[in-house]
Amino acid sequence: MKSLGCSTILYGGFNLEQTLNSIAKAGYKAIELCARPGMAPHLEIGRPASYYREISTRVASYGLAIESIAGTGGIGLDNPEFDTVIEAAQQVGASVIAEGTGGKSDDEESFKQVVELIKATSTRTSQAGIKLSLKPHVNNAVYSTETALRFMREVDRQWVGLNFDASHIWRTAAAEDPVESLQQLKDYIATLRIRDNRESRETPIGPVETQIPGKGGMDLPALAAVMNTMDHVPYVTLEIVGTHGGTDTPLAEVQRVVEESIKYLRPFFVA
Repeated sequence: MKSLGCSTILYGGFNLEQTLNSIAKAGYKAIELCARPGMAPHLEIGRPASYYREISTRVASYGLAIESIAGTGGIGLDNPEFDTVIEAAQQVGASVIAEGTGGKSDDEESFKQVVELIKATSTRTSQAGIKLSLKPHVNNAVYSTETALRFMREVDRQWVGLNFDASHIWRTAAAEDPVESLQQLKDYIATLRIRDNRESRETPIGPVETQIPGKGGMDLPALAAVMNTMDHVPYVTLEIVGTHGGTDTPLAEVQRVVEESIKYLRPFFVA
């Protein structure tokens, strides 16, 4: 059985202390620590070592683990400061950097460029003992079961894996079954994300309410059953977009979403 984590992206409008307190209070055991300027700036890149030690200590004080860091400005050569991202991950004790692949769907040249970029980047992350976890993502070069399988055949599996989010598989034009996709990809997965999605397969993600597990059209119990067979992945992490805080989404409303989600997920996972 998997433990449950929560991405700090849900608390984008709030500081790290509020975020950690709220996630721990809800009962989650790990976080995806986001470094997204303007969206979820809970980890700043390029800071001194003392800053990262303090972050690590604060996270641990709430009984939380750092499952990954994410939203760091892109991978490798697309981000000339990526070495500082690697350093930040090392210093906070994160063994995984989670990102998208970028690139364009169904564009052969773009796919090849993405593969070469990830191969070069994973050479650098491997030297720090950090794995790249790349999400098959709507409109990216890697977006479907087929493209994910092809991608994984061309990279170093020891240092590159997939960040599986079934809602992206659900929303591609291929109209795939996310449960079947997970079955095919499970040996390549490094990190797991979970949320629901409205029943329609429109490309844009639906409103927050239909992303709350149990309030959309996806077969989350079947997905959970497959996830629980994957002993190499310790956490399943809630990642819902659209609750970025501020005047539009008060902290109490974000907390409602997070607590409703864990209440639904607890029967399938170890919270």
